[in-house]
Amino acid sequence: MKYYKINFTLNTKLRGNDNFIKDYKLKIPTGKLFWEEPKFIGNVYNEKIDFEPYLVDIELFANSKITDLIMDGGVVSSKLILSGKLKSIIEKYRKTGIQFFNINIIKKNETYNDYWLLNLYELNQEYIDFANSKIVYSKKKVGGGTEQVILKINSLRDFEDYVHKAKEKLEIITIEKLALYENIIVEDFFALKYVTGGLGYYVSEKLKNDIEQAGCTGIEFQPSELSYNEWVIPGGVREQIYGKI
Repeated sequence: MKYYKINFTLNTKLRGNDNFIKDYKLKIPTGKLFWEEPKFIGNVYNEKIDFEPYLVDIELFANSKITDLIMDGGVVSSKLILSGKLKSIIEKYRKTGIQFFNINIIKKNETYNDYWLLNLYELNQEYIDFANSKIVYSKKKVGGGTEQVILKINSLRDFEDYVHKAKEKLEIITIEKLALYENIIVEDFFALKYVTGGLGYYVSEKLKNDIEQAGCTGIEFQPSELSYNEWVIPGGVREQIYGKI
């Protein structure tokens, strides 16, 4: 089975505006800073939310397209933003470790209220075949700057040990090129951390086909075995499928 990372479209014609998002309208108590508010949904990472979180409405530029997947980033960079249509498809494939919170998408004077922030609080790092993945350690150099070191890692435990040591030194480890085990049962929809971009969401080929057949917009499916640089290289696989950036 093939798997794909979900990305927001890079095609400017399909997104309508390169910047896309104009403003984040935070619904937090007056006088509070969002990064200091533990109940703000953008500050909850890979944990089940068992309280009423403070949410956010998202305002798009006037020429941005209304798509089923909304560009992530800003104060909710770790969350997928989905239309009700796309949400209903994903819900059929993942039953555990998943929550949705209703938000509004605003464009000009119109409000679209069937949009949802996804909180997938069960990650599946056990799916990763570390021995066959490319793992890059951005290590501080004496005198300043960083150097990239390719790590040889054979297990999840070894990887977690490296991550712990890197965090202590304020250094970064990234799974630049992902390999998944082929002999285990894998969910059709799952998330992995420490991939390029920090947190990545992945779908099976079966789920990808259902999303495409439903006509969902704003989505590009990056084959999981390709690094981001391999994916976006001019003339490469992405360009052949989705057009130039």
